Amino acid sequence: MRNKAFFVVAMMAGIALAAVVASGQDAGRGRGAAPPVPNLATDKTMFWPAADIEARWAENERLKRNNSRLFNGPTNISANVRIVADEDEPLVHETTADLWIVTAGTAVSRTDGKLAGGSIANATTRPVRAGDVLYVPPGVPHHFTGMKGFRAWLMRFDTLGLARTGPPPAPAAGRGRGAAGEPGAARGGRGAAAPPVPDLSTDKTMFWTAADIEARWAENEKLARINSRIFNGPANISANVRIVNPGDPPATHEGTADLWLVTSGEAIARTDGEIVQTNGAGTIRNGMARTVHAGDLLYVPPGVPHHFTDMKGFRAWLIRYDVEGWRQTVQPAGRGGAQ
Repeated sequence: MRNKAFFVVAMMAGIALAAVVASGQDAGRGRGAAPPVPNLATDKTMFWPAADIEARWAENERLKRNNSRLFNGPTNISANVRIVADEDEPLVHETTADLWIVTAGTAVSRTDGKLAGGSIANATTRPVRAGDVLYVPPGVPHHFTGMKGFRAWLMRFDTLGLARTGPPPAPAAGRGRGAAGEPGAARGGRGAAAPPVPDLSTDKTMFWTAADIEARWAENEKLARINSRIFNGPANISANVRIVNPGDPPATHEGTADLWLVTSGEAIARTDGEIVQTNGAGTIRNGMARTVHAGDLLYVPPGVPHHFTDMKGFRAWLIRYDVEGWRQTVQPAGRGGAQ
């Protein structure tokens, strides 16, 4: 009886240890346990204030933990609060891409080339600093050195092995999809046309400097153009340099989610509830209102109304992607969220 009890205790301990290991791989490998990682909500918004994000970065640095993951989603999309340690090695991912949005500090990125013996031969070397954006496709080596207060958002998502499980959703009335996506993504909504929108590269990194991104925001504001898209990718993923103009109506999207990373200014986000027409204008009834500031993160699932009002210098990254109608046909071994 005593041996049986010991066996049960040992088995439960083994299960618990496996869960801890899996959580560490998913949320921040090897340096202190990260907070639990929720799956994306399907019927309501999710919100992380700047204070929570800042606390995660500070804790990562204190514990020498490279990552704190905010959520997991379909097609392996995730948002990660990321630092890099001096001893971190070069990496390659089989099907998953990395989008690094640098928020603070500086580093030297070493990318492309060939991974051999723990280093990258014939690498492309570039300094990166706050405001820069680096995209790394699957199969492309990447590494950071010379970190000085380096912090970044790391958006990870699959770009290979994706297959549709049904027809694409019909576009909402008056709005495009595909290259246009969010209203004004390619056309700019108002004023002159936005820059051409490239597809994601499959075999080399793509890089946008902080000066380029700042120029896009400034031009959006000058032309009252709501959006400048920097790329299109599979499963309708895109990165958008976004403002909101007074009078922009509430919106919902079929199949596609919005992830708003506020970079400056503030606004009131009105979300959830339902869109109704009042005196010929759309409003949100029975929703919730929250003030959003620089550093806040707001996730809006498909079908959930969202609207911004009372903008004061409001700028944001808008990461858009499908969360319905796709499946991953390839499951590479050893996938880890901390990488």
